Amino acid sequence: MYSLYTVLGLDEGASEAVIDASYRYFRLKLDPENFSSGSLGCLQAEQCLLSIENAYRTLSNPIAKQKYEQEWKQWLKAAATDEIQPKLGQLCVAAGIITLEDLEKAIESQTNLDLPLGQVLQERQLLSQAELDGLILGQQLISLPADMPHKIGQRLMALGLVTEDMIRIALIEQRTFNRKLEDLLVAHAWLDGEVLKILTEYSESAV
Repeated sequence: MYSLYTVLGLDEGASEAVIDASYRYFRLKLDPENFSSGSLGCLQAEQCLLSIENAYRTLSNPIAKQKYEQEWKQWLKAAATDEIQPKLGQLCVAAGIITLEDLEKAIESQTNLDLPLGQVLQERQLLSQAELDGLILGQQLISLPADMPHKIGQRLMALGLVTEDMIRIALIEQRTFNRKLEDLLVAHAWLDGEVLKILTEYSESAV
């Protein structure tokens, strides 16, 4: 579950006026006509607007808003706070051994073959035994936050722009590269830089 306030780049419990202002801002700035047709930016702007419309529709309706806030409080109480180990596939992508597309195809095959992911990658000649052994060892030494891994990451997932795998991979890469999470996502071409700029500029100026 994602915070609808986070979708709009706002703190929990923001006033109706602030919610309206955020909605109007993003409707204007994320108009797909502001981006090249068919580009990643255009597609992600459209996705952002869908998520923002849904969030605004709920938060501007008193009954729907009250129901959402009750559900959100319940979810927060139940959410895990412990750290978790990264998945093998996430480590493979972060290490540059395979691409995210390779991982997605391997996971699809894994469902049909009922084999461990490492074995599927080996059979596809994407991973050697030595690499697998090293990754499994490294997996025991890395811990990532279980929920809400990163504020901007949580928002990008809530907007439907990136997946949890993408965020986890970027978090692993941060241990090697001294770069912001969002910059790593842009570098992978998973996130459009102009869309990111619009989202973060408003967040920084809205508070």
